[in-house]
Amino acid sequence: MRLTLLARAREAAPRTSRFANKPDLPLDYFINRANALSLYRQFIRATRSLGDARARWETIEFVRGDFERYRGVVESEKSKTLLALGHRQLKQLNATGSLIGGDIAKFRGKRDLR
Repeated sequence: MRLTLLARAREAAPRTSRFANKPDLPLDYFINRANALSLYRQFIRATRSLGDARARWETIEFVRGDFERYRGVVESEKSKTLLALGHRQLKQLNATGSLIGGDIAKFRGKRDLR
């Protein structure tokens, strides 16, 4: 009897896919998404060269906010434009970090050799 109730319940409520109501996404979307994640990691690594810990965290919060703001972009051209802008800003951050200098050993996990 229990088996028949389970069979009837399955017939009554067909399962739907969680992707059934979502539009098909092009391959460019997934390629740009991987590039965006890579760019985000590069930004986080670039903040290591900032001398002050507070400046580093403020920069990380700024970068995170920008990536969150444009998280839902699906259009290929818009995302490529945003990625190009991000690469330009990363170059500026790298240039700024090299100008600031400072002791970056504490951010990279190196010991003080005294």
